[in-house]
Amino acid sequence: MNSSLGPVSAVLEAELRECVARNGLVIWLDADNHYSEFVDRLIEMRAAGELKYEVRAFRGSHLQLMLDLEGLAGGLDKSHLVIHLPGFNEDAVGKSPVFELYKAGVRYRKALDTLITEAAAGNVRSEQITAFRAQAGVTLSLADAWLETQMSEEGEGLAGHLRNITLPALIDDLLSGGYVASQLGSAADRNTVWQRLAAWLGITAQWREQWQIGSSSSARDVAFAASSWALCVEYIHDLRRTPAGVRLLSIPELPAPVVEACSKLAHHLRDRHDEFYQRTADETEAALADEVEVAQAADLGKIDTFGFEEVLVLRAALGALNEHQWDVAAEWVALRQGDRSFWLRQEPARRSAWQLVEDAVRLGQRIDAAGSRLEVTDNLDAAVERYVQRGAAVDQAHRHLEQRRLALLYPLLPEFETFRACLDGLRRYWREWADHWARDFNSLCQQRGFLPTAGMQQRTLFDEVVRPLAQEPGTTALFLIDAFRFEMGEELYRALSDSQATTTHLRARLAELPTVTEVGMNVLPPVAEAGRLRPTISGGKILGFSTGQFRVFNEDTRKRAMHDRIGGGTCPWLTLNEVMTRDSTSLKRGIAKAQLVIVYCREIDDAGEKGVGLSVFDNVMQRLRAAWRMLRDAGVRQFVFTADHGFLLLDEKAPNAQSHGRKIDPKRRHVFSEVAADHKEEVRVPLAELGYEGQTGHLMFPVSTAVFDTGERSMSYVHGGNSLQERVIPVLTLSHRAPAGSSTLKYSIAAEPKIGIAGMHCVVARVANVEQHSLDFGGTDAIELGLRVMDEPSVQVELCEIRGGARLSSGAVIATIGEKFELFFRLSGTTETRVRVELFHTGAEADVSPCVVEGRFAVTAARITSRPGTQTSAPIEGREWLDELPDAGIRQLFLHLAEHGAVTESEAVNMLGSPRAARRFDLQFDKLAAKAPFNVRIDVVAGVKRYVREGTSK
Repeated sequence: MNSSLGPVSAVLEAELRECVARNGLVIWLDADNHYSEFVDRLIEMRAAGELKYEVRAFRGSHLQLMLDLEGLAGGLDKSHLVIHLPGFNEDAVGKSPVFELYKAGVRYRKALDTLITEAAAGNVRSEQITAFRAQAGVTLSLADAWLETQMSEEGEGLAGHLRNITLPALIDDLLSGGYVASQLGSAADRNTVWQRLAAWLGITAQWREQWQIGSSSSARDVAFAASSWALCVEYIHDLRRTPAGVRLLSIPELPAPVVEACSKLAHHLRDRHDEFYQRTADETEAALADEVEVAQAADLGKIDTFGFEEVLVLRAALGALNEHQWDVAAEWVALRQGDRSFWLRQEPARRSAWQLVEDAVRLGQRIDAAGSRLEVTDNLDAAVERYVQRGAAVDQAHRHLEQRRLALLYPLLPEFETFRACLDGLRRYWREWADHWARDFNSLCQQRGFLPTAGMQQRTLFDEVVRPLAQEPGTTALFLIDAFRFEMGEELYRALSDSQATTTHLRARLAELPTVTEVGMNVLPPVAEAGRLRPTISGGKILGFSTGQFRVFNEDTRKRAMHDRIGGGTCPWLTLNEVMTRDSTSLKRGIAKAQLVIVYCREIDDAGEKGVGLSVFDNVMQRLRAAWRMLRDAGVRQFVFTADHGFLLLDEKAPNAQSHGRKIDPKRRHVFSEVAADHKEEVRVPLAELGYEGQTGHLMFPVSTAVFDTGERSMSYVHGGNSLQERVIPVLTLSHRAPAGSSTLKYSIAAEPKIGIAGMHCVVARVANVEQHSLDFGGTDAIELGLRVMDEPSVQVELCEIRGGARLSSGAVIATIGEKFELFFRLSGTTETRVRVELFHTGAEADVSPCVVEGRFAVTAARITSRPGTQTSAPIEGREWLDELPDAGIRQLFLHLAEHGAVTESEAVNMLGSPRAARRFDLQFDKLAAKAPFNVRIDVVAGVKRYVREGTSK
């Protein structure tokens, strides 16, 4: 359209055209009358059909202008029209007859100097542009002629080639030794390339001298100096203050096209040349000592061009956390989501650091949103609702942060000591909040009673929720989950409520007191009569509840009570593990005649009591989701998920025990007493007030989240008390209106080990459709995966970080079909060993073949009782791992290592058959050693080489 215009005029017309397209009516104030000749040319082009918008101009007569606009006046709001007003500024147009049009349209102005700079930027060096603009009598037509001349000079040969390629392509050429790089033999050609780069990027002569780009510079040297400048430009234009270094003071004055070119080059280098980018950024940073010295996180923008920016911002974020400035830290977290930061992509430990910051911010924000006090004075139902709406989110954020801390807070983490102190402070902040809410809740219970209304009681749950669902068509599954507190139920609710064919409800109830398994699990069956319970109590412990016909106290009696109330041919009682390990045919057959299926899960409570709950909780949540899918596929139509009680997560290192007489009297969070005595920092309730018939004793609890001093070691996981975290349990119900359908597509997982980093192991994996030619109608875009240890169930897997085509969610890997991803993880156990791991599909919604990753991965011992260097050479039990080794000689060598701990070089030659075979073995040593369930090193002492086994293994 604008091919007949000069190069500067063409840029102006393109900008004007875009403004018209965006706004419709454009009023062009040309106070210095630089553009009348250009506008006349536009009017001619419009008459010739070369413009898509109308152009009208004031030429001394307002009357004539109004007459010219007469045909357009009826629809100015829809017209694409430019009105040129030479000699007018804002004051003059306000006194003119066209003021109404001015108010209706959009003002446009363009200084000639600015136009020349923008048009020439990237084509002419900045000093040439400055020199031309400084001349007297510069007009648009002169600028067109000047720029056209500049662009036409040396249009053939190397210069001509450079004008026909892009800036990123030129840098790629210089880095890869392409055509341009091969032409840098002469000083003239090298200067031609440099001048083109200088025009593109606005590089100053001082910068060229800084990096000594001259006759002996290589192509990579030239690419480095140009790229270094581009990074500086990106950094300065992202900065919130004036640059400190003298060499960078000209950068803020660079024209917008030059700045944009520098930014695009910086992005290109980060995406395509990460090693070159990192070296360039590091060396440039070293040369900007004056800038680095004064830089502060508040000065920095949205892009971490240099590594020191990431360091400063992380430190500032930790400072903001310590000052409880959650929103400030949250802004920095948001800028580092996904793969935005180059430095986080390069260093997983830094990404881990920001994950901790993100979770810490979330906890702080949720505590502040919940409020420091419960602020409920009327009844328990209102207190439960307040906790559901505000408090549960706090406890979920607290659990997630503690889980993340366990997985990621290792000494190799950046700012490790500062992080640890910061997270310790957040533990105290949560504890203060939880103590305030616990005191308020206990005070409310003392005033209004410890039992809520019937619809909120645990003892009525079966008859009010389970029994009506079991009368619906199809089988009902009741999940009894030990220590499944409300916030976990909410997390499961969000994961399972994404189907339009499913009716999902989540409600809360209060667990019975004390909040222990022998109470909660035995009142979930229908044992209440007229709202009252008949417990058997002996020695300060509840031994069950009477139904009138028998006592409910274990799995068999719980099942009997439920089956009697529901009916049906059978009433299967399955553990969560039994559901997960059965095949679909066996599962369907096992529930075929049942109205009610009971699934018992005690993994959460067991792991918590053993002190490993934080590393297990997400895995249990994952297995619950998988069990739901498997039972639904087996024909279950209704589901109920509920719990016996919740729990508290405390800092086991913080002093929180309070005395109550003899240490053998209380449990950790409650005590039975026959005496109605009130103690300091305790709350007491008569058993009769709890609806416990025939009981005259009392229950006592700490009024805060403290535990009683029982003489045992402190634990982070406790329950039994009267806090909301322990008492509020979820009641999650799902009703599926139609049977589940299953995908007929098959998927496979390919995975291989990769060198770990920051103390984490790494595997690279990809999920693929087995039938690549098939159309995935009704299929899925992503598959949920888990990582498990083969043959060593005691080893815990901690998923730490993920990069590429997957994400972590509630302890699971959500992998995008067809996209490669890197998974970072740690393994911990009771002994140092080496194990195999397997990636597998956690559910049943797709047919996914699992993948055992080649080689073995080291397990870190959680508690090492012996001093380093004192491990024995106990034989390795089991020989199945030897089958992974390629031939008999190598298997014999590793078996000898397993049994005796060392093999000399001469023994190796004998076992392998020849010196040549031994040399081949040495070349493959790392790969072969990775298949053994122990570490092997090569020692050379006094010229004698030995293969030595390290540590012990099962």
